[in-house]
Amino acid sequence: MRTCVRVTSQGSAHARFNRALASRNPTLVAAAAAELGRLTLADALAVTLVYLPDDGARFERAAVRWHARWCLEVRPSPDESQLALAALRALRGTARQAAADALAELLALRGPGAAGTVLERWLDEPLR
Repeated sequence: MRTCVRVTSQGSAHARFNRALASRNPTLVAAAAAELGRLTLADALAVTLVYLPDDGARFERAAVRWHARWCLEVRPSPDESQLALAALRALRGTARQAAADALAELLALRGPGAAGTVLERWLDEPLR
């Protein structure tokens, strides 16, 4: 059975998703993510981080969803689970760097590594 992949002049759905992430426009990111369907944990974290500067309520919902999925896929200990959610939520506060360092360390230990890369890239971006 052949599957048909639709590629427009704008490229594949994943290419559009990556361009939307680069724009940091939450509306474009949400639309591109919906087009992709199921996201990897790394992509889901990238979407969550896009909401951080401008949409606190949306960020909170996305953070909880990402955390729940991370727990299902990684099976962390209770302490690791608490740390991950606390660090993710603390990215909004004044201890942003410490929270990111804690979350990055946890992702390096428990995975997925690609999510750690997403977090590092996000940290390198200028604050908005």
